[in-house]
Amino acid sequence: MSADTLRSPARARRGFRLIFTRYTVGSVLAAVASEATLLATYGLGLLGAGTASVAAWTAGAALNYVLNRWWAWGRRGRASLWRELVPYWVIAVASMVLSAAATDGAARMLDSDSGSLRTVVVGGAFLAVYAVMFVVKFVLFHYFVFAPAPATRPLEEAAAVPAARPARRSLHQVPMTTRE
Repeated sequence: MSADTLRSPARARRGFRLIFTRYTVGSVLAAVASEATLLATYGLGLLGAGTASVAAWTAGAALNYVLNRWWAWGRRGRASLWRELVPYWVIAVASMVLSAAATDGAARMLDSDSGSLRTVVVGGAFLAVYAVMFVVKFVLFHYFVFAPAPATRPLEEAAAVPAARPARRSLHQVPMTTRE
């Protein structure tokens, strides 16, 4: 935790709300791009349900990463491969696999029904997985992937740094016997 977070829980809550709001907006934009791709590719019969789901995920994945990293969590500069990129994409690909399985399963259940009903159900299955994974991904991203890196200074070096000067106290906080 940063010093500002320790000093101001209200600031930390505002920061959390801002991150969550930005994450939500980014996820909605990515969901719209993904759902439009799914409905276009599957609804027009260009791809099967599972393949259309993968294409839809691809349409929203890069947009979602950029919006999450830069806008929601305010990360700049080069991303760490093992601390950020690999975990992010493992989580994202897992959600893609779940959505592909769900959409393919929904299409198989309605194999004999009309194309438009099947398209609506497949689109609904895709959005349902997206909604569930929305919460799971936020928790994983916020507390693991985009969390501040742990302090890397050795304990001896940290002990060698002089302690910060204590905050000055106002006159009413100082006992009468110590006042001049």
